Amino acid sequence: MKLWSTLRRWAAGLLVLSCLPAVPARAQVEESEGHCLMLPVEPAERARQSRLVVEGEVLDARSFWDASHRRIFTAHQIRVYSVLKGTAPTTLTLLTEGGQVELDEQRLTNTLQLQPGEQGVFFLRPATFAGTAPGGALWTPYASAQGFIRYDLTDASATEPFRRYPLIGAGFYAELTAALGQPRRVMQPNPTLRQAQLRRSQPVVAAKGQAPVISTLSPTTVPAGIDGVLTISGSGFEAVRGAGKVEFRNADDGGASFVQPQPTDYLSWTDTQIRVRVPSYSTTGNPAGTGTLRVTTASGLQVQSSTTLIVPYALTNVQAQNSSTIVRPNHVNQNGEGGYTFRFEPNFVSNQPAAAAFERALVTGWRCRTGINWIIGAPRTTTTTGSDGENSVGFDKGNELPERVLGRTTSYYKGCTNGNGTISFQVSEIDMQFDDGVSWQYGSGLPSLTQFDFETVVLHELGHAQQLNHVITAAAVMYFGVGQGRTNRTLTANDQTGARRVLRTRSFPAAGCGPSPMLPAPLTKVAAAVVSGLGAEVTWTTRAECLVSGFVVERAADTTAWQAVATVAAGAAGNSYRVVDAQPLPGLSYYRLRVRRPDGNLDNVAPLLVQDGTGSREALQIYPNPVTGNQLQFLFTGTVESTLSLFIYDAVGRRYVPQGVTSRAGTNSLSINVASLRPGWYVLRWRDQGGNSGSANFVKLN
Repeated sequence: MKLWSTLRRWAAGLLVLSCLPAVPARAQVEESEGHCLMLPVEPAERARQSRLVVEGEVLDARSFWDASHRRIFTAHQIRVYSVLKGTAPTTLTLLTEGGQVELDEQRLTNTLQLQPGEQGVFFLRPATFAGTAPGGALWTPYASAQGFIRYDLTDASATEPFRRYPLIGAGFYAELTAALGQPRRVMQPNPTLRQAQLRRSQPVVAAKGQAPVISTLSPTTVPAGIDGVLTISGSGFEAVRGAGKVEFRNADDGGASFVQPQPTDYLSWTDTQIRVRVPSYSTTGNPAGTGTLRVTTASGLQVQSSTTLIVPYALTNVQAQNSSTIVRPNHVNQNGEGGYTFRFEPNFVSNQPAAAAFERALVTGWRCRTGINWIIGAPRTTTTTGSDGENSVGFDKGNELPERVLGRTTSYYKGCTNGNGTISFQVSEIDMQFDDGVSWQYGSGLPSLTQFDFETVVLHELGHAQQLNHVITAAAVMYFGVGQGRTNRTLTANDQTGARRVLRTRSFPAAGCGPSPMLPAPLTKVAAAVVSGLGAEVTWTTRAECLVSGFVVERAADTTAWQAVATVAAGAAGNSYRVVDAQPLPGLSYYRLRVRRPDGNLDNVAPLLVQDGTGSREALQIYPNPVTGNQLQFLFTGTVESTLSLFIYDAVGRRYVPQGVTSRAGTNSLSINVASLRPGWYVLRWRDQGGNSGSANFVKLN
């Protein structure tokens, strides 16, 4: 990407943080490309537009709905250590877009996210977001993510999206003072930063033979956000972690900074070995990316790996509010036709080349390569922002986007608590907005050196909607950078693998409470029922078939031992299919439809319950039975939403602590904790709010 001439006079090139000089240096400027859909803000412009510039620390984060209950914002209390422009109190309130209120979350790409404990320099202006009634003066970062220089308190360096600062010291402050035209005024001491600066000037010296050494990483390729475990072997890590930490390269800035795993990601720590999960949701919310990593011991000794860890893809994770729980969100059947319908706003419909590019990215780029069930529906008649139950795509009509942001995707998550106490999050809505003032190349031809390829950036943003995070691999669609004249309209094998993992593990199965799961594309409807005189009938319909060679129908008594019933080729007239099982299993049984992909892999539809009119009519089915582990799983079919009361009795009639779970109309996949039960025979009795009841026997093996 071409930067302004003023930036070209700055020091160029990429600076690896492990090689930072121990003396003050000017900001290092990245000249090759933008980040996601951000373009760099000129430092002089940022200084001019910011009414207040402070150095501070984030003390807390409190998210809230706006007055219309459509958008979530987060208020942060900032402790002010020094003022570089304007006049500020010792604490102030800063607003950022997005956040989480109880089990509702909104996450926006290319938008600043802050975590308590983070420090840095904030370039601020008054917050003017509609529906955020001030409780005093409210501020917001100018240009969102580019309005914050984030400190790394491990080595007293700092980064922002397009610049790196080797050392927070006299040279760093002098550079800011020159740009802002006001001497820095210290408000209160910053002991944490001071300690980091002292460590840089007086590094900890290890006793002979005690310096940490990283000998191997195993494996050397680990995706982020799948609970993948990295084993770091070596010596001198110290016997306990304490304040020690592992740091990965930050995929959101191409590895310019480091990110730390969540505390719960550390599985073990000894003097010779560390086992840690590779995070997609780090302590700052950023994903780990490809690159070297570093280990800091509890004593402050530090070592960087000589081996590169490869992170081929990163799945989006969500952290439950006020919890250490990290969850991979699942897609649902939002539109009742298999998945999600995107609707173009009027200003997008009128731009036919843009609409055509979006459709190519959605259909050819994602739907026909991963099986995600997305379609384009009827145009919208209005232009709105925020949660409204519709997945909108449009151009901005004012200043909705932050400065120098070409576009962004908002993912809306809705959480719920399952019967066993675990939390699930679903993707409840997806909105996209693009800057109409950009020089876009909409057509199928190549962009010029001064244009951005619209299909390329839409393909990337749809990857975020697919629930993939950034990676540091230039050929990947989910690569963190974007540049003028650059095209990337085809998913790599790793892009597809990551997307398929999201779908097959979280979106096609019944992943938790809430709406029914997404159907594998090209399915739109699937049903199973008993037809008098014929047997069990399974029917399904499709739309615009691609990435499919055929279908398989299976049945089972308990959703575990599946038997093939029929194999059907794709391409039916009218995209309508029907299979009849003339001899269904007696009583309750289950049918499932499987979509066969051209590579031979099969995608499963969630099991469908049928009743043939004979045998037991129990609506609750335990699986597997016997039960192993601490969770008793069962399917329950009801006609209305209800709270089930569950009672467990052992062989001599003793009753254990009752439990309650919420079920919706239809078939529910539920579970309860049975860790307290000893191996043996038990009866599970249930009763719903309508007075219906029943029981099922089960055996617990361990």
